[in-house]
Amino acid sequence: MIREEPAGDDLRKLSQAVLVVGGGVGGMRAAIDLAEAGLKAYLVENMPWLGGRVAQLGYMFPTHDCVLCRGTSDHGYGCTRPAISPALLDHNLHPNIEILTNTDLINVTGYAGDFTVTLRHRPTYVDAKRCINCGLCDAACPVSLPSPFQLGLTARKAIYKMAPRALPDAYVVDKVPRCDTCRRCETICPTGAVNLDEQETEYELSVNAIILSLGYEISNPTEYGELGYGRYPNVIHSMQYERLASRSGPTEGIVMRPSDGECPRRIAWIQCVGSRDEKHPYCSSICCMYATKEAMLAKQRSSPEAGDIHCQIFMMDERAFGKEFNTYYKQAQEEYGVEYTRCRISAITEDTETHDLILRYPDKDGKFVEGRFDMVVLSVGALPPSGSRDLADLLGIELNPYGFCETDKFAPLETSRPGIYVCGAFASPKEISETILDAAGAAGDVMRLLSSDVGARRYGREYPFISEPGHLPPERDVAGEEPRIGIFVCRCYPSIAGIVDTDALADFTAGLPGVVHVETMDYACLEEG
Repeated sequence: MIREEPAGDDLRKLSQAVLVVGGGVGGMRAAIDLAEAGLKAYLVENMPWLGGRVAQLGYMFPTHDCVLCRGTSDHGYGCTRPAISPALLDHNLHPNIEILTNTDLINVTGYAGDFTVTLRHRPTYVDAKRCINCGLCDAACPVSLPSPFQLGLTARKAIYKMAPRALPDAYVVDKVPRCDTCRRCETICPTGAVNLDEQETEYELSVNAIILSLGYEISNPTEYGELGYGRYPNVIHSMQYERLASRSGPTEGIVMRPSDGECPRRIAWIQCVGSRDEKHPYCSSICCMYATKEAMLAKQRSSPEAGDIHCQIFMMDERAFGKEFNTYYKQAQEEYGVEYTRCRISAITEDTETHDLILRYPDKDGKFVEGRFDMVVLSVGALPPSGSRDLADLLGIELNPYGFCETDKFAPLETSRPGIYVCGAFASPKEISETILDAAGAAGDVMRLLSSDVGARRYGREYPFISEPGHLPPERDVAGEEPRIGIFVCRCYPSIAGIVDTDALADFTAGLPGVVHVETMDYACLEEG
């Protein structure tokens, strides 16, 4: 039941916490802004790791940066691979942010300024604080499954990590129904981090406001059978192409044809697959630009020895309406030679011997021609996130006719329920920079709602375990004194001790100038270290 919100003076006497639902780039941006302003932020993500859809991208338009160097909290765009970005340090170390992964929001009561939320944490079966990423469990696991992160382009085990550096930086077990409970991972774990008997838990939190950053789902290309996805191996969708082009992808950034592993020389992109049709009449707004980016990247990576790559984009019209987007579109045409053809492809056929793909389309003179391509990429549209309708019913908020969050044109970050805000693609399909701006705006709206509480907590980069008064000895001037160096060697078997003779290393460093103390330990990252 939704109660009327209290008067302003009563509102400001309540708690100082905000629930951010969604651990993608928008949710992370909102959580950082709230934490920096001195408010407690609970960052809830239903997947085992943060990053969201953006974590699967390798490069960002219009700069083509991999964005690792631009993923700090001071940069407006955010990171396309947040799991290994400096921006994640802001989450991991900030005392005002509590990360709750593998967690679902199951109930909400109250009103703006005084919500009580019930959360359900699903077990990961691995203690993230004890996992040292040695990989022994992965090697021991006998179950092999398609990797959702790599979009089925490669396999992973029943105990796995999304990426080499995920947050939380630990393995999880996909137990039911895939794990056969052989317990090999539990037996081989050197730190006892695996517990296959872990149970789910439910708990309540009191928060002042809620920000929804649920992201989006990609449209299902199998619904368009005439385009051959799932039947022709060299027809892939755009997110699969992103994984192939990514340095962290299954081919380490080398785009290959699934049918034979050859590098394609003629690639076609078909736009609006799952957008601007009878099923989904809206524009997804991002497809034109990411297809242009993918084509330009293919051109950039073509080697002189192999010759130029032909990239052709089939579109109804180009919607390059963002800042610098039209310049980017012109650059693709004029500098890179990307060819744009205005038409809607009705069907794709395949040469069964070579697995080449044949498209029939009108040329500039209106005559139908056939084009042969090594690979076809379907630019899939954005759909409302899965479970959004159930969540909307739970929260008591309205959705628009397309299934995205209903907002007012003059208050685009406010939902139909006071105290609950929205940012990113759950409001409407949008690209990264717009999502970042939305997130900052939603955090600002929360700060305005809770204006007297802003700054009530420690914030900034003065983390308690570094600067808490009384924890450190008084400072003194050590200029001119002999250095006193302490060396601590972590064995971390097998990751370190399996490669380096740590005892010999400790003995060697003990004889170095200025070293006054050398100590070895099993696991420096754990509490006993």
